[in-house]
Amino acid sequence: MSTSNKKQKAAAPDRNRKKMAAALAPLFIAGGAFGADQNAEEQGAVLGSVVVTSQKREEKIKDVPLPISAVTGDAILDKNIVSSNDIERLAPGLTGQATGGRSAKPRWFLRGIGTNDPNANNEGPIGVYVDEVVVGLQGNQNFPIFDLDRVEVLRGPQGTLWGKNNTGGAIHFVSKKPTYDKEGYARVGVGNYGSRRAEGAFGGALQEEALLGRASFFYEKSDGWARNIVTGQDGPQLQDFATRLQLLANPSPDLEALFSVRLRQREGGNLPGYLVGATASGGVTTPNANGAITQGGGSYIPPYGAEPNTRSDFWAGDGYHKLDTSGATVRLTYQLGANTLTSITALDTSQGRNYAAVGVPAGTTLDQNSTRGKDSSRQVTQELRLASPKNQQVSWIVGAYYYNQDASAFNQTARFNNNEQYTEASWDQKSISKAIYGNTRVSVNDKAAVTLGLRQTWESKGIEETALTANDNAAGTAVRFVTPTAWWLPGGTAGTAVVPATRINSSASWSRATWDITPEYRFNKDLLGYARVATGFRSGGFNQAIVNNAIIRTNPETIRDYELGAKSTWLGGRLTANASVFYYDIKDLQLNIQQIVPGTTITSTAGSSDGNIKGFELELEALPTDRLRLAGSLGLLSSRYTDFTYRIGGVALDASGNEFYRTPRTSLRLDASYTIPVAAGGQVVLGTDWSYRGHIYHNATVQNDPIQETPAYWNGNTRISYWTANKKAQLTAFVNNVTNQSNKILSQIVNTRGVFPTNFAAPRV
Repeated sequence: MSTSNKKQKAAAPDRNRKKMAAALAPLFIAGGAFGADQNAEEQGAVLGSVVVTSQKREEKIKDVPLPISAVTGDAILDKNIVSSNDIERLAPGLTGQATGGRSAKPRWFLRGIGTNDPNANNEGPIGVYVDEVVVGLQGNQNFPIFDLDRVEVLRGPQGTLWGKNNTGGAIHFVSKKPTYDKEGYARVGVGNYGSRRAEGAFGGALQEEALLGRASFFYEKSDGWARNIVTGQDGPQLQDFATRLQLLANPSPDLEALFSVRLRQREGGNLPGYLVGATASGGVTTPNANGAITQGGGSYIPPYGAEPNTRSDFWAGDGYHKLDTSGATVRLTYQLGANTLTSITALDTSQGRNYAAVGVPAGTTLDQNSTRGKDSSRQVTQELRLASPKNQQVSWIVGAYYYNQDASAFNQTARFNNNEQYTEASWDQKSISKAIYGNTRVSVNDKAAVTLGLRQTWESKGIEETALTANDNAAGTAVRFVTPTAWWLPGGTAGTAVVPATRINSSASWSRATWDITPEYRFNKDLLGYARVATGFRSGGFNQAIVNNAIIRTNPETIRDYELGAKSTWLGGRLTANASVFYYDIKDLQLNIQQIVPGTTITSTAGSSDGNIKGFELELEALPTDRLRLAGSLGLLSSRYTDFTYRIGGVALDASGNEFYRTPRTSLRLDASYTIPVAAGGQVVLGTDWSYRGHIYHNATVQNDPIQETPAYWNGNTRISYWTANKKAQLTAFVNNVTNQSNKILSQIVNTRGVFPTNFAAPRV
């Protein structure tokens, strides 16, 4: 249950009424959002259209000839959405499951394009941006969201105007900016599993109209929902704190400068893992001739049996998982006559530390593991662009982009008892991306227009990796754990000195030109049709682990999108309907493959495949009455890998014809809210949202093993809110995952003991 309180200037009743209208409109759909524009607010009888900047200009979403979803910050608050990956509830065709919890990267998939690759050094095909600054490392893309103006989800390749690897689309989180009026909000909440949360913001003019400021924060703490048998504590425990400070200055009538500083500290949040398939029968796990998995076992049956769920007790040793991030952005906007010059400069850093003690009972043949590691990153980005006014016959944008990232990680692993193995691995990767781009829109007449875009990108990467493995199965390399509880300290192990460390370097560079062409036709003021052909480019990369004394390198991934779409308004503004049909032709998909190496199984980006996706999307939003709002979306996908060859253990295998992993054939969203006036001028708002996702495979190569699949499921959330008559205070009760689904979000093979480490989604909250 949560409460919020908004402070407003008493002399601004109209502004209060408009903010309240948006806050009471929590449902959205692509092509429009439940958050009315001015006319809608005044008349209370039509749906509104959110203003977006998906094309680097402010435009109403209904006028942009692209498949876009947008949701307002007030709607995010009302739906009790607190993390970036939870945006999957709001956009059709989008999933962002954080398979390891808040401490893990979201596995973003949009229209079937995404990555299942756990390699931390590789960038995904879905660009994630905060205030136009890319979040390069996928591990940093799971963050709390608070004090937002809106979130935009752009579907399809965005290879012209957006910066990094956007073959599948882009997700843009836009913060609320400082305003002249002193305003803000405070929100506190409590829930089950010891959860408590607080967030808020406050801002206004600091020096008349020359300097504005806004400060915002977020804090969350929870105790977890499953019992750790080893420590006796519940998990996953989480503590997450983030803050943002913004200053907006107007040194002159033609210059605006926005300074932003952000900090975050997170500890815990990693989901419990369950070992599915561990039995007393013994055996090992091996790939057979067609890539399927023959399941083995161990000599240990876990307390949760063969079918655990998200609330099952689990084995896990003591440990921690911490992340600190910080960043700063300077955005300068200068008016050069009729044209606008924009400069965005950003610096972001992160430092992570983790440790996990042995969490499996001693004396069993089931692998025991203790790990310890650290990672860091430093990212600098610079974008410079010049834009003409939009409302002229020929409008244009030209720009340049620069990205420089240095990231590294060091990990140690110890395995006790029957296989006293000790490993060390590290990687240090430097990535540079440079690009120039241009975008032109030509209005043929008052109904027809065509947009052309072109971008030239140059990418280079270099990596250094080390690996050391010592075990008792190789002569002269026996390792002994002198101090098992502090094996990482000097003297904690013996015998590893006789094992030489492998150190390998590799580098590569690529360049690509990407382009798009989008003709559009305005049939009337309520119907816009468009066609689009767009290309995208995702740079190549390297596997973060040495495989067979070599570093695996991947080629760039490219995509061409053929699309037809329409955006329409009906019934005098009470109904919007948007539809699109598309075909993706993808080359050189970067797919992760599980490979057996001495002592374990690792994931590498060793797959080589082309593929195609055919899709249809329908989105509806309706206002049957002034009190009832409805929304829904339907997504249909058909996906196939083609020319999919790979090798495991020297054996050539072929997975052509398999479906794309984590890609449901059918996805469905349903959304509703109903407002009830009550005594003394207050209002009660009832709301619910439901999503359906069809069956998915977790593995690109193995698609005949039910353990590595998730059946189709529904997931629903409900809420009830009360607003006071003065529109300043709100009390909300909510239930997420109302049916208490225990969905499997990850299942994989990582060792030769025949077990499938598996994670489940959070229970009902």
